[in-house]
Amino acid sequence: MNNKPKILYVDDEEMNITVFRLTFSKVFEVLTAESGEKGMEIFTSDPDIKFIISDMRMPAMNGLEFIRKIRNVCAHVPCSILSGYQESPEILEALDNGEIVDYLLKPFNRGAIEQLVLKHVNGTTGN
Repeated sequence: MNNKPKILYVDDEEMNITVFRLTFSKVFEVLTAESGEKGMEIFTSDPDIKFIISDMRMPAMNGLEFIRKIRNVCAHVPCSILSGYQESPEILEALDNGEIVDYLLKPFNRGAIEQLVLKHVNGTTGN
């Protein structure tokens, strides 16, 4: 039985998805999607997803739009944005109002992401 926490990573760039999966697959069960729409499909079909990380800048639906849709379906799953761009007022507002638990910059820091996810997954498994 796989007891690794299941996380969803959404990014429109295939290379980023590949690197993320290779980096974190030993610690997490990594599901990936190349768009917010596909991310919604995966999330709504898998109740075991414990954490979501999304790229911010994607065509059709940006990362915060995707996360807001997720939060409408399931408000208790922690979400984070991973982006190559500096914080914007929209990101800061999302942090302040609890829509996201953190904002991470690319290139990502493996240890920081592992700590963040494990902190939130372990904090939400007791309910």
